[in-house]
Amino acid sequence: MGIDRLRVIRAYVAARRYQARGMTREGLERRQRKLWRDFAPVIARTPALAHLTGKPLEDFPIVRPEEIRRDFARWNTLGLSKLAAEAAAAEAESGGSGEVVAGVSAGFSTGTSDVRGVFLASADERAEYLGQALARLLPWDGVLRRRRIALCLRADSALYRDVGNAGPFAFRFFGLGVPVPELQRELAAFDPHVFVAPSHVLAALARAGERVRSLERVFYGAEPMGALERAWIGTQIVVRPDPIYQATEGFLGAACIHGTLHLNEDTLIIERQPVAGTDRFQPIVTDLRRTTQPMVRVLLDDLLQARDAPCPCGSPLASVEPVEGRVGDLWRWGDVVIAPREVEAAVSGAVGADVDWRVVGGTRQVTVEIDRAMADRAVEAVRALLRERAVDLPVADAALGPMAGFKRRRVTFADA
Repeated sequence: MGIDRLRVIRAYVAARRYQARGMTREGLERRQRKLWRDFAPVIARTPALAHLTGKPLEDFPIVRPEEIRRDFARWNTLGLSKLAAEAAAAEAESGGSGEVVAGVSAGFSTGTSDVRGVFLASADERAEYLGQALARLLPWDGVLRRRRIALCLRADSALYRDVGNAGPFAFRFFGLGVPVPELQRELAAFDPHVFVAPSHVLAALARAGERVRSLERVFYGAEPMGALERAWIGTQIVVRPDPIYQATEGFLGAACIHGTLHLNEDTLIIERQPVAGTDRFQPIVTDLRRTTQPMVRVLLDDLLQARDAPCPCGSPLASVEPVEGRVGDLWRWGDVVIAPREVEAAVSGAVGADVDWRVVGGTRQVTVEIDRAMADRAVEAVRALLRERAVDLPVADAALGPMAGFKRRRVTFADA
């Protein structure tokens, strides 16, 4: 499947406009309203939504990703079955085209969750995605110079491989199963200008002393990264890692040159559902550009927090703190709520940003999983945090076992 370079460039230019200081919030919202009106024919072709064609967005029900996965055929405009899409996505993981029907590819994505979702993308949608992603990820002279781009993710797909055909770019995909020494060698040989990887991969490379000569920008996604760890990794690899926010439901945000995460509201409408007992919110996502697999008012489990101060870049796109985890990761005891970012700051502040650990909150006790040499400091940091909130629970330590699955989850909560 080829890629429409002209469409990539148009999407790139459009995305750059909304990174510019001169754009206004009012202009952005006018664009959203127009895109929503233009979206009506897509709604009419989507069985799950067709009866709401022409209605205002607020009349649409809020749905969860699992509802879309469960009723997959009614949530795409081609009537494709989930079984067919998953078979094509599995082919893409093995290096195949991932084409489920002519011109439409499928791929797997887990975003910040552990649930593997399958996405569909037409050739036009892939071009739109690439143009927007390149505008967010590349320096300002992005498409004028030949650049090498590397991704280290769980699953390959045709969507990512299209990068190499979208402009003067060389692209390389690295699977998460690659051992760190081998990844170091291959990164050194490829020498990327832009590198995207999960937090735990960047931390492992930082511990190994990896420095890539031509690296200009580094992005982390799929897993949270605390402020102290982010600063430490930036010192070790000499480039600050910045957040990128992507899920099965779409490309939701990326950091500007100042490192601030901005939501991609030039192609999305993101409503905010407050999270009780906190100043956080869950995003309700409507993607105004996806025509094959529409996403309308999808409530994600991610935990977001608006920034207090405007970003110096001047973009009208909303700025938020990096994703700190899921709603279920909040520690809750009655009216007392402790957010993952607070736990991260307490533990990393006590043991150092380069130390690996996990903490599991619970109704009966809190368990700190960490190397025994650091256990006392970590346990005392958690105890101090609990005392500050008047929570009387025992805090125990345990050995840190291997990471379960492909995602690092440092702060979690277990009801049992």
